[in-house]
Amino acid sequence: MIWVGAYALRPVRHCIDAAMECLELSAEPWHAAIDPALGASILSLSCAGHSVLRAATSAGLAAIGVRATGCYPLVPYANRIGSGRLRLAERDYALRANFPPEPHALHGIGWQRPWQTKARGPTSAELVLDYAADDPMAWPFAFQARLRFVLGARGLQIALSVENRDRETWPAGIGLHPNFALWPGQTLQFDSGGAWANGPDMLPQRPLERAQSDFSAPRQVAGLRLDNDFYHWRGRARLAGGPVGPIRLTATEAFSVLRVFTPTGRDFIGIEPVSHIADAVHRPQAVGSGYHELAPGQVLSGTVCIELETRT
Repeated sequence: MIWVGAYALRPVRHCIDAAMECLELSAEPWHAAIDPALGASILSLSCAGHSVLRAATSAGLAAIGVRATGCYPLVPYANRIGSGRLRLAERDYALRANFPPEPHALHGIGWQRPWQTKARGPTSAELVLDYAADDPMAWPFAFQARLRFVLGARGLQIALSVENRDRETWPAGIGLHPNFALWPGQTLQFDSGGAWANGPDMLPQRPLERAQSDFSAPRQVAGLRLDNDFYHWRGRARLAGGPVGPIRLTATEAFSVLRVFTPTGRDFIGIEPVSHIADAVHRPQAVGSGYHELAPGQVLSGTVCIELETRT
């Protein structure tokens, strides 16, 4: 590790293994590496040689797989479905608990399946996941998901969509799970209508106290203990204090919720734009739920940008 001023210049790993079908994008001063086979994850995103998203390592991938990467897609739902249970049109569905020992279904199936590369270039890539409902306990409805990455001089744009290709109407959601690299003195700022506090089962239980949910002024990332949904998010977040930036995270209207995850003892902070709160299927009327149903042929889509803040 090399120190530049007050900051460590962390080695940025792009394609970790020569056997990977790794897509490398470059638009100075930005570089990104994407692995379609590993849940369409972003292995690294750097600016001017510094990690913006947490860079995957061989050891991390061997230990926890896709969760060691910088970002992965959440589709056809985000966060948890309580106890993996769905009831739609008087019919019950059981989903596999895909993140043991948790009893819930978590983050959909896109992060745990390989995606196909449909187009690629020096600064862009388009990936597709076609799911024919061949594993009903993973997800009982057919869909197609699409991801498009575009890297430019200001940063990375990610477009995510899901199309209902089933004969039934079903609850749909999308999200991204960017894990931002931690740096000393970082602050986080965004506006929202409030947040949900979780019960012991990690599902929304009651409103979080305003003193904890108010990020309208910058707050130090160090010391935060959060794994919560912030509803009625305004679509903008600012992460300041690293060697580059500030970094601006923006999202279109589909992403009305921001999940903030600050695990203790880890080298990242999860700032996750999602379309609904956890377990929205069981609480569609909750404040800021974001519950959304897709009829056959309908599409839910949104775009997220991770960019350097520019002064006007």
